[in-house]
Amino acid sequence: MELVMVSGLVVRTTDYGERDRILSLYTDELGLITVTANGSRSLKSRSLVATELFCYSRFVLAKRADRYTVKEVELIESFFDLRSDVAKIALAGYACEVLSHVGTENMPEPDLLRLCLNTLYAIAKERAPKEQIKGAFEMRAAAILGFMPELSVCADCGEEGEDVVLDVMNGAVRCENCRREAEEGPMLAAEEEAHATILCLLTASARAALFYVLRCPLEKILSFRLDNDADMKSFSYAAETYLLNHLERTFKNLEFYKTLPTE
Repeated sequence: MELVMVSGLVVRTTDYGERDRILSLYTDELGLITVTANGSRSLKSRSLVATELFCYSRFVLAKRADRYTVKEVELIESFFDLRSDVAKIALAGYACEVLSHVGTENMPEPDLLRLCLNTLYAIAKERAPKEQIKGAFEMRAAAILGFMPELSVCADCGEEGEDVVLDVMNGAVRCENCRREAEEGPMLAAEEEAHATILCLLTASARAALFYVLRCPLEKILSFRLDNDADMKSFSYAAETYLLNHLERTFKNLEFYKTLPTE
């Protein structure tokens, strides 16, 4: 038996038996790992709170072959205020679902973990509108995962322009003139239809916000404002569309979040 010490965020839990939990932990040291927490659902267990969803804790794990079991756990942050609102729970659950989907054992991505922790804190403490927090998480996560878009100039003519669209699958922006020329070009052959371009209209403010989110220090990722509803919708829609199409899926908690009343 080998003892392993990690700090990890509980991104998924599954009840097992009468008193146990199976945890998916996104860790700084080992990436995404699956851990058994024996007795953690017992009301008398000292690990009850620290092994709940959204909790960031310090773990001592026993490793046997490829299996991990919790020996000791110390809570670092519970993000308690997340549990005060259904929309907060859904949005936090979405962020954790993304980590659970993209994470791989022995391939840690510390910036992605830090982004998610910052996102959970921002949701819990209402540091910004939920749509701003969601969009910032989505676009920065896409960049960390290797899908960094080029937003500074039109991919075709090299001009900055103001009226642009985000070409999602090519990770680029196109100005109005170049977009119009492309639309007036030859029609796609039948076999090319599956690769048709996905375009998102960007307001100038939404484009500037996306550009900022991609390059700012993580701790300042929400240090921008979008006061206009049209700008916020453009920002949020583009970020969501960008991440989901590059991951080629949607997420249960996101779909639930979108059914809830808006702020």
